[in-house]
Amino acid sequence: MRSAYRMLLSLLMLLAAGRLAAEDKPADPLEALARFAGEWTVDGKWSDGKSLQARSVCEWGLGKKIMKAKTFVMDGDREYQRYEAVMAWHPEKKCLYEISFAFDGSISEYRLDPKDRDTLHVGFEPVPGGKTPNVRQIITFLDNDSYRWVILVKQGEEWKQIMDATWKRKQ
Repeated sequence: MRSAYRMLLSLLMLLAAGRLAAEDKPADPLEALARFAGEWTVDGKWSDGKSLQARSVCEWGLGKKIMKAKTFVMDGDREYQRYEAVMAWHPEKKCLYEISFAFDGSISEYRLDPKDRDTLHVGFEPVPGGKTPNVRQIITFLDNDSYRWVILVKQGEEWKQIMDATWKRKQ
């Protein structure tokens, strides 16, 4: 009888350990990024009225283990690359994670949190072990070919919206 209890206890412990391991990593954590693959354009305005014309090219890398993004901005009649980013599942931090490199040499790290099938919060929580960001983004897919992009910046204790634009997939 004791052997049966030990075997049952061992089985329950194995099942619990397997469940915990499965909870550490979503079934496909990169699924939240899949819709970004392709080329996108935006024609928007910052809250101060300045125009923003930009395009972003997102593509899979390393056997679909990372998403790479390059963002180009129009400055008058010339285009320049402003950002290059890599997004991936970080197994130690147990979250989707982005490192963004800017044209001026600055580097930013963001946690990417899927809120539902169509919405991604960027920078709402610090990357484990990292600094709390002062920029937040809300990305909401309107359909497979467009998404709403809202940017908030922390000013003092308040969050101020500085962008609300729609990116469209380039045909």
